[in-house]
Amino acid sequence: MSASEDPAATARPETNLSARPERSGQAPIKAEYLIYQTPVVELASTAQLNDIDPDDAAEGRGPATSTDARDNKRQKTNKKEKKGQNKARHFPVVRESSIRICRSWEHTGVCDRSGECRYAHSWEGYFAVKPSDVSYNPTAELRGEPPYVVEPERKAAGEDDDVVGRKIDLATTCPVLKDLGYCPFGWRCRYLGGHIKKVEHSENGNGEAGPSTRMGDWEVLHFSTGESEEQWRRRETNWPENDVLNQLRRSAFDYPFSRAYLELTDPGKPFTLYQPKTKSAPRPKRPLAAADDEESAMNAANEEAAANEESAMNAEQPAEPKGYVLGENEALDVPLRPEEKKRLNWEGGRYLAPLTTVGNLPFRRLCVDYGATITVSEMALAQPLVFGQNDEWALCRRHESEKMFGIQLAGGYANRMVPAAELIKKTIGDGVDFVDVNLGCPIDLVFNQGAGSALMDSPGRLGKILVGMNRALGDIPLTVKFRTGVANGKPNAHKLIPRFVSEWGAGALTLHGRSRQQRYSKLADWEYIKQCATTLRESLADANLPSVPIFGNGDCFSAQGYYEEMEKSGVDGVMVARGALIKPWIFTEIKERREWDISATERLEGIRKYAEFGLSHWGSDTQGINTTRRFLCEALSFQHRYVPIGLLERLPAKLNERPPAYRGRSELETLLSSPFSGDWVKISEMFLGKVDEGFNFVPKHKSNAYGGEEAQG
Repeated sequence: MSASEDPAATARPETNLSARPERSGQAPIKAEYLIYQTPVVELASTAQLNDIDPDDAAEGRGPATSTDARDNKRQKTNKKEKKGQNKARHFPVVRESSIRICRSWEHTGVCDRSGECRYAHSWEGYFAVKPSDVSYNPTAELRGEPPYVVEPERKAAGEDDDVVGRKIDLATTCPVLKDLGYCPFGWRCRYLGGHIKKVEHSENGNGEAGPSTRMGDWEVLHFSTGESEEQWRRRETNWPENDVLNQLRRSAFDYPFSRAYLELTDPGKPFTLYQPKTKSAPRPKRPLAAADDEESAMNAANEEAAANEESAMNAEQPAEPKGYVLGENEALDVPLRPEEKKRLNWEGGRYLAPLTTVGNLPFRRLCVDYGATITVSEMALAQPLVFGQNDEWALCRRHESEKMFGIQLAGGYANRMVPAAELIKKTIGDGVDFVDVNLGCPIDLVFNQGAGSALMDSPGRLGKILVGMNRALGDIPLTVKFRTGVANGKPNAHKLIPRFVSEWGAGALTLHGRSRQQRYSKLADWEYIKQCATTLRESLADANLPSVPIFGNGDCFSAQGYYEEMEKSGVDGVMVARGALIKPWIFTEIKERREWDISATERLEGIRKYAEFGLSHWGSDTQGINTTRRFLCEALSFQHRYVPIGLLERLPAKLNERPPAYRGRSELETLLSSPFSGDWVKISEMFLGKVDEGFNFVPKHKSNAYGGEEAQG
């Protein structure tokens, strides 16, 4: 008797699309594309296996035990509610070797720490352990059937006795060089064949000073740190100066306005911003230009090393910034007049929501490429900013393509939020168009600290925060993003709206049509959003104030839905959150007022762009590639949920509808719909090369991870 006929045998759960169970709210896929399911496991196991619901990731942060900077502040898990999650995800740094090169020596040819430096000052032995080049062609043909990416044949640069040349592929293209015009990763670049040439022995080598660009018969080309571009290094700005970070870590940064404001609002309470004491021994003092981790210093994945290694040129501070009225304490608790603030002309703006972890700079850049016009950073916490933590400052980075850019701050008390606003104004104010206050985050860890949506039930504390931030920011507008309220059936947003504009000076409002208690369990309440938009207009008219934009947020997943909700609710626009995660091209649909039946190869082209943008941001060395791969897989954990509209029986598609098991119109379309992380890693290999030893992607949900172990090695 075969195993399948043996009733005592336990069937192994299937790992293909037919294993997904039917669920309520099912997408109406045409019959010819359906895969009829077979009962391979008992129902409870199947349901648990396929519980694919990562929506809370859009506004959350990871478990406190995670070592990933962006995950450390996500909500605490609840065993009953989150039993399908992979808890405490860990993403180790993957480097190509144990040989770690001194970054100062690599860039300048000189090490200012002399014999005290613990890093290598020679490339000897490095190429013996460095992985081979990744083959990449940015114009390679994309196909719907295997091979999905038609790459040129590898062109080896040297024989086995050429330790450098045998690792180089002269047919590859460096995406960073293509994007920036230079490559700051030099010999460590995994696309080195795109900027290297063979030289004759008679040609002169390097002088005694300067970066090491010659090695044997090879010379690396277009090697530059990009520091000559001042604040727009790597086409990114908002790099704080090293002196500023050092002052923040020593609690030596001066906050004249915050000190005066907090003394007025909380008399008798001392103004302190001391760092928490640590048990570790203090590090010996050394020049700031020397990074703690030279090899990863230019990687945005290791932001502390990056900020310490490179000096940033800040724009000149205005002589008398608005808001600093230190001699007039009686006016400090009054917000600036509207005419003292820059106006936010958001009419017709296509607004990408702040999205923790997945809303990183490369993803925002991709959305801008698709048509987004207003972008905002991932949620940054005020306290780590004022303590000078580089992983938090990295969230403030802005790409030059982001024409209207804001920083979102979260915090529960004025003694952190007001100094954070003053700090932004004084250090990177020229790179910020607005600062958004998070009043909507539902995550327990944030809520329990009095921040996020908790502030909606504390209007007194909220008012102190907003008025102080408003003045500290000078002419930079202050905006707020908030929910309907904290508890179901008890909305209070309409009560706060008049105070936002008349008492606290908000320059724009965004209302998410759900309560904190709802999370994403029910559809957004657009009728209530309409009520709040009407309340805003009436409040402005009563106070004789100029117009203030209000955007709605919740369940936008199509151009049709976007314009219908705008018309019915009377808002100035719709902020797009999960809809952009699942289909970033939604901004093209909104801009062109059409539903785009995007092909599989067009979707793959967007993934290729994301990979290029990620390499420019995180680096084209081994560590940068693996960081890019990790966040690309995070993006695919949402994008696989897109159902091509050509497969649907009716339009428009709805965000809360999940697909049954189906096959696409091509093998590539089927692959892009796979809910298994092993397939996401395979997709990443099309542009980032084979997975390096040691790389491991753990998806948020266990159902996505099932069957991925083999593919990940």
